[in-house]
Amino acid sequence: MSIAEPAPPLSLIPLGLAAAGPIAIGAILAVHGTSPTPLVAVPAVVFGVVAATAPALYIATAAAGTAPSLATVVRAFGVAIGAFGVALAGLLLPAAFLSLSSVSPSTTFVVATAALGGAGLLALRRLGKELAPARVTSLTSGTVFLVWSAATVGIAGRLWWDLAQEVLS
Repeated sequence: MSIAEPAPPLSLIPLGLAAAGPIAIGAILAVHGTSPTPLVAVPAVVFGVVAATAPALYIATAAAGTAPSLATVVRAFGVAIGAFGVALAGLLLPAAFLSLSSVSPSTTFVVATAALGGAGLLALRRLGKELAPARVTSLTSGTVFLVWSAATVGIAGRLWWDLAQEVLS
């Protein structure tokens, strides 16, 4: 693809899977929990963390002097969210099977955490790959992405832990 060619459009199927996947994980949690709160709370955590931390990545890369264009960053996030949806769709059935065949709520928590965490890590990897050609590759840009990723995972992990403890207690 040359510079003059426009980027191919984002597919709506992976984005739809990204929207439906967290609801399904919430349903898995709700089956073992005492309320239907996870049906709304899991997507809120997933997309709330992305919405809250994505601007920080762009600002940090701009401050470091390695920022790609805003359009490139928005597209990269769209592709990464799509990758999250596809990965989570592949992990949903095994997660549902393991969770529903278990008698322990802690197994549900571990399985749902593994599914969301695995899909999230794959999405972070895809985001890094999507942003790599568009930014100036340097130790600074890599460090900024690594620190942002760690902070995002930490925030998401804390919110997930609080939600799961509330639901499964």
